[in-house]
Amino acid sequence: MMIFDRTMQLVHRTLDLRQARQRVIASNIANEETPGYRATDFNFRDSLQAAQRGQGPVTLAVTQGKHFGPQGDGFQRVVGTLSDVPAGDLPLDANSVNMELEMAKMSDNAMQYNGAAAIMAIRLRQLMGAVRDAR
Repeated sequence: MMIFDRTMQLVHRTLDLRQARQRVIASNIANEETPGYRATDFNFRDSLQAAQRGQGPVTLAVTQGKHFGPQGDGFQRVVGTLSDVPAGDLPLDANSVNMELEMAKMSDNAMQYNGAAAIMAIRLRQLMGAVRDAR
């Protein structure tokens, strides 16, 4: 019996990756006044969607029944990539942080994080209900 199913594993990994993206966005905002600072972004959506479809970053083949196969789902192996945000015309201080863009990204990321946290809370309440009913 599996207590934490694929959905909970996916939501758990999503929360971790959203938290990492929030740190990158916060770093960009904190360095808005730093001359020469280049804004970065943390991308993981494509890798996570590929893992959800069963196309994890590493695929191991099990050729005999006695071999250990890959443990867990591919969600836990998904890591994001840090990339530079393309900058158009840079100001005199060569700082590429666009405050409006960063605030929009922060708002979207926070909304996505809260949605995933709500799903996790619902699943944990269901689990608690099952434990209470089993008494």
